[in-house]
Amino acid sequence: MLLQSSKILFLLAILPIALCFSAKAQANKGFIIKGHIDGIENHTKVFLFDVDEQAYIDTAIAAEGNFVFQGLVKQPTTCWVECKDQYAIVQVENTTMTFNSPIQEMRLYAKASGGKEQALQNELARLQFPYDKVFMKTYDSIRLKQYKDDEDKKRMIKLFDSTQDMSQSIYVEFGKTHPNSYLGLDILYRNREHIAADSLKQLYHVLDSSLKYTTKAEGIRTFLYGEQATKGKMLIDFAVHTIDGKPFRLSSLKGNYILLSFWSSGCAPCRLENKKMSKDYNRYDNKIAIVSFSIDKNKDAWVKASQSDNIRWINISDLEGSSGTIKTKYNVQAIPTSFLINKEGLIIERFVGFDEDFNSKLNTLLNQQ
Repeated sequence: MLLQSSKILFLLAILPIALCFSAKAQANKGFIIKGHIDGIENHTKVFLFDVDEQAYIDTAIAAEGNFVFQGLVKQPTTCWVECKDQYAIVQVENTTMTFNSPIQEMRLYAKASGGKEQALQNELARLQFPYDKVFMKTYDSIRLKQYKDDEDKKRMIKLFDSTQDMSQSIYVEFGKTHPNSYLGLDILYRNREHIAADSLKQLYHVLDSSLKYTTKAEGIRTFLYGEQATKGKMLIDFAVHTIDGKPFRLSSLKGNYILLSFWSSGCAPCRLENKKMSKDYNRYDNKIAIVSFSIDKNKDAWVKASQSDNIRWINISDLEGSSGTIKTKYNVQAIPTSFLINKEGLIIERFVGFDEDFNSKLNTLLNQQ
């Protein structure tokens, strides 16, 4: 009896070790996502897109709505499952995952499981759902002009703004209550400017060592304790390469007015701004040095977008992506964001977002100098 008990104790002791080796083996193998999308035809392509890397990790061909993604990620990674013109957010980890969704409104109704980060994503989605459902439906109504009159349109816009604000508030609070997760850290980094500095410092200092040296944690540290480029301060110099591989340093343009604009290939407002600037470029050619700083990590996407937008001015990138050091030092949290810098290198204005009248306002500012 004693011998039998000893065997049982021994088996219980080695079970966690076996499970640990099993988990490590799966992590080394990578991830498997077994998916199904209702309402799509056979041979429909489904894509897995890495949001930070701006690159497709895998592509699958659906058969009776079923598909499988496989690959390897360095760390839990925010991705989109894309199909036709729909997408849904998944937190990909090196484990076995499932994904199920109707093709319509995937962003709202997709269900995924597998991994700790996806469990957090599911909880966040549950909290945001009542507000996301309303603001997405309202957005469609505004876009399709499904309103009775101007008053009804104003009501819709007010509803859209209020529900989007509520969803965003939930999003930020979720990051603050889950800092020791890749999802929570990503939220904190993306919203660092909108979190009280004392709170952000506390959250940064309680980060696990496994997270504290990631690029996004480093970005938060730079934001809290490093030099920041703001209106009224001198430019922060940097050295990068142009799109054709030539070295470039921002300070080389001192003595000229400079418009430094941060953008990316996947940002629709940025692309509109590029095209508008290209159309009006001759107005500025001798007045100001325009510098477009792409935050793309995928050079092919950067090149393709630059050609499409007819960027003829200085076109640069560090290819570090959305959590790059230079972007963080310039405290860019939304794109497009531009800085107007005078001949002495002083930042005299900061512009956030796309504005139809941006070029006229820029021209007025330059004429006032």
